[in-house]
Amino acid sequence: MRRAHGRTATKRIALISAGTAAVLGLGGICAGSAAAAGTPAPDRTAEPAATAPAAVGQQVLSTFTVAYPAAPYRTHNIARAVELINGAVVEPGDIWSFNRAVGERTEENGFVDGIMINDGRYVKSPGGGVSAVATTMYNAMFFAGLKPVEHGAHSFYIERYPEGREATVAWGTLDLRWQNDSGHPVTVRATSTANSVTVTLLGTKQYDEVRATKSPRTHITPPAKRTVAGPTCEPQTPLEGFDVSVDRVLVRDGHEVGRETFRTHYTPRDEIVCAPESPTATPGTTPSGSPGRPSGSPATAPSTTAAPSTPPTTAAPTPSGTGTAPAPRA
Repeated sequence: MRRAHGRTATKRIALISAGTAAVLGLGGICAGSAAAAGTPAPDRTAEPAATAPAAVGQQVLSTFTVAYPAAPYRTHNIARAVELINGAVVEPGDIWSFNRAVGERTEENGFVDGIMINDGRYVKSPGGGVSAVATTMYNAMFFAGLKPVEHGAHSFYIERYPEGREATVAWGTLDLRWQNDSGHPVTVRATSTANSVTVTLLGTKQYDEVRATKSPRTHITPPAKRTVAGPTCEPQTPLEGFDVSVDRVLVRDGHEVGRETFRTHYTPRDEIVCAPESPTATPGTTPSGSPGRPSGSPATAPSTTAAPSTPPTTAAPTPSGTGTAPAPRA
């Protein structure tokens, strides 16, 4: 139990059902979303702000850096997201929102096509790569001891991120939000390079130390192998699925004053093999043994999926307000 500033935060357990994931177009994701317990947060969201100077006397609450392989689309999209969040000032009680601050990841908003996760595999989609910024902000919030309101992990684990301490976003369906419950303004500082992004939060410290402890992996599930055809196919290396728990430990005056548990379920990352495109049939001919099809129609190899190693999860009712269109996750 966490008791700080007159509120009690109970253990947060977040598992999105397979049914919800299907609605999000995420192929059975069970993500580590976190909803704040205790008194409901006021319905007030911090407005995106132009670069503002830190207040006199502000301390570094936390700073966190995520490194990533350099790629032109990733470097560009991360730099654009950093430009949009840098300098924001979150007043006491206000909620900071990634989607509100960054906006929709479109060409008009300065983003380019990149790689995202959709239906359990990598696909090309606008704004790919900004999850590195979301993960960095999530960890900065985590170690600043601020209050999480909404977050969701990737459907499968990505090795460059901390297990159980990462976040992704999807426009219209999944946001990264946290509340400034410190009682003092918090200033966001964000920078990026070709292969790293750093977020620093400035304000007035509530705690002397914030620690993270991680459990061993449990419920390990092996990946399958799938063959996918089409020009949008992206090869994908396999990785097991697993569950993991992370505790956030809050320390003041040398004593533990709060502890919160966050649970995350990662689905297996299937191996994806891209099938070669078949040549277009010559007009008026049909390949031997194949049914006829209109001239010029592309040949598409069937997608194959290995049988699941665990029984299927029963779908839960879709939460009110969840969109029905598939939403790639950055």
